[in-house]
Amino acid sequence: MVARGCQSNVYTYTTIINGLCKTGEVAEAAGLFKKMEEAGCQPDVVTYSTLIDSLCKDRLVNEALDIFSYMKAKGTSPDIFTYTSLIQGLCKFSRWKEASALLNDMTSLNIMPDIVTFNVLVDTFCKEGKVSEALGVLKTKTEMGVEPNVVTYNLLMYGYSLCTKVVEARKLFDVMITKGFKPVVFSYNILINGYCKAKRIDEAKQVFNEMVYQGLTPNKVTYNTLIHGLCQLGRLREAQDLFRNMRTNGNLPNLRTYSILLDGFCKQGYLGKAFRLFQAMQSTHLKPNLVMYTILVHAMCKSGNFKDARKLFSELFVHGLQPNVQIYTTIIFGLCKEGLLDEALEASQNMEEDGCPPDEICYHVIIRGFLQHKDESRAVQLIGEMRDRGFVADARTRLSEVG
Repeated sequence: MVARGCQSNVYTYTTIINGLCKTGEVAEAAGLFKKMEEAGCQPDVVTYSTLIDSLCKDRLVNEALDIFSYMKAKGTSPDIFTYTSLIQGLCKFSRWKEASALLNDMTSLNIMPDIVTFNVLVDTFCKEGKVSEALGVLKTKTEMGVEPNVVTYNLLMYGYSLCTKVVEARKLFDVMITKGFKPVVFSYNILINGYCKAKRIDEAKQVFNEMVYQGLTPNKVTYNTLIHGLCQLGRLREAQDLFRNMRTNGNLPNLRTYSILLDGFCKQGYLGKAFRLFQAMQSTHLKPNLVMYTILVHAMCKSGNFKDARKLFSELFVHGLQPNVQIYTTIIFGLCKEGLLDEALEASQNMEEDGCPPDEICYHVIIRGFLQHKDESRAVQLIGEMRDRGFVADARTRLSEVG
């Protein structure tokens, strides 16, 4: 444009800066902002707010505050969007005093917080487990004439669920309905998750049925949460029924669904069912991931079926999956259990070569393996190695050094 003699205006610059911010090119957006000023085009409140919001979302809050100070020094007054972006950014880092100061600052300028601003505060407090503070925000905004919406109630319900106060979450859910708000799928999912965490699975199932009765369609999160809750309590038949119900209703299970059910079968010792499910999943468009292999390898090692565990472990490389510390530790545990100590040591060395060094748990597993097979000298050698890496030997591991 400039090369053709066309002069960009504030709208043009702001549009491009907004586009760069949305594609994650914040540094480029900041560079264009600087060029904009150099070209004699003064940014407006939308330009500043766009850049501030993007910086906050990139967790560059201090940089956003610098831009905020700069805009005020240049005589551009911030608006509600500017303040809300900064308050949200500060809250993410638990910088409550600064967020509170900004809230006071905006109200002193007669810029009244809206529902979005208050919901940002409610959301942050709830995620921090500070539900009483979140309720205080709710009280304040009601006093200021800003009524809560479905999002507000969902956030508070989620906060209660995180604190395993599902009874309070349910009460809030009922209040929301009384106030004339229609719960959405996310609202029901919060309650179902809360009941499952509290191991009140029958009430979770009741909420699921309520949801369907209200004409809402459960999504993958709904099904996965309830299936997981059932599996945790060993109610695998019901979990399988729900799995089938999910497929019948056209909601195809995802990797998370299969992993939950696979883990449920393995923990209850139904390895045959676990393998059949694993094979059935492979006949779909889904490909097994590292989580699934870890679940199966762990179950095989625990049951003494080390031959199949090794076979599964070798499949990882065929499928282009990179083993992590957890699955390496599991296979090392199996090798130690079988008395294959040299192979266990070799596996730990392979970890290093694969850019996946052993962690503290892995060291404890292999050291205990050597101790159980009366190889104290190599156990002591490994203790020294783990200490050199800054790890601490536990009580059982340290016994090998006595005498």
